[in-house]
Amino acid sequence: MIGTALVLHFLERGALVVAHVNQRALEIPAHPNLSSVIADLGKIGAGRELVAAAGPIDFAINNAAQQDVSLLTETSTEAMAELFQVNLLAACDVMIHAHALGAQAVVNLSSSEAIAPRRGHAVYGATKAALDSITRSGAAELAPMRVNGLRLGLIGRPSIDQSWPAGVASWNSRSPLGRYGSPEEVCGAVEFLLSDASAWCTGAILDFDGGMGTVAPW
Repeated sequence: MIGTALVLHFLERGALVVAHVNQRALEIPAHPNLSSVIADLGKIGAGRELVAAAGPIDFAINNAAQQDVSLLTETSTEAMAELFQVNLLAACDVMIHAHALGAQAVVNLSSSEAIAPRRGHAVYGATKAALDSITRSGAAELAPMRVNGLRLGLIGRPSIDQSWPAGVASWNSRSPLGRYGSPEEVCGAVEFLLSDASAWCTGAILDFDGGMGTVAPW
């Protein structure tokens, strides 16, 4: 959803895009500026292999994530390790090796659940909290490459109003802006963080959640 939107967004702006896919092909028409690399980010070292296959890059966006829903008491250590591998360690690999290839900037897509995870999302939230931390550390250690984060709230997808009406209604009723976000809006924020407009910005994590982070949880 967001990944597809990002690919289309930057293709429309004339960028050469290398898109990561897991096993299935991209659901995007062939384009002369688009290539793809297959990589299983659940595998240790996959982020490094992904960057090596992509070749020299100017910018990287860590968007891939796994969001399993399970209570802590029902989550195995192996399942936790897989979530951390996909959501954190692969992103670290991409940052480190993008830096080695001279990349200018990286954006890590985080989640509001890094701060306030829903019940059953404890491990997912922990991976995103760790990603926020490594974003700040990476900015300090990998300069002059800039490293920033985008902490997302609820982003809409086709039929979300029908498939999750209670969740959407709850979000919209509490959010100061009264709605969820769109993948296209995420693309605009990512472009800003990669662009010269934010050339003096690194180690920042932008809350992109319609103001939900300002609402008291009680």
